[in-house]
Amino acid sequence: MLFNILSYMNHKLLTNGNTVASIDELYLFLTNLTAIEYIRNAAKRVRKKDSSIILASQNIEDFLIPGIREFTKPLFSIPTHHFLFNPGNINPKEFMDALQIEESEYELIKYPERGVCLFKCGNERYLLQVIAPEYKAALFGKAGGR
Repeated sequence: MLFNILSYMNHKLLTNGNTVASIDELYLFLTNLTAIEYIRNAAKRVRKKDSSIILASQNIEDFLIPGIREFTKPLFSIPTHHFLFNPGNINPKEFMDALQIEESEYELIKYPERGVCLFKCGNERYLLQVIAPEYKAALFGKAGGR
């Protein structure tokens, strides 16, 4: 089933072009190295058609497990845009190495601060403060997913 979904996404990204696919909680797929390699190769290929794959995960340390790291490290170098939030309890050196950020950039997100992230866009870096508009706060509340 997983490969049917990945094949469908890949087909749409390459044939339609200018399309986006999203994979949330990517760490759940790490036990299937063939799936990770498939996603990695697709992420490279779809850019030719102005398509994108959005990868999201809260557990970066899972990507750094020996034996998995070799497959996942290229996933961090392929994207042209990164939104990096507080890394939590992880070895700072491993985090900086995997995501290719400088110590000064790590310092910006080292402490948990609601709605703050480091945005990497090519060679440029921005510290973003994400604030929901009033109408969204009224719809969804201010608990932040809690």
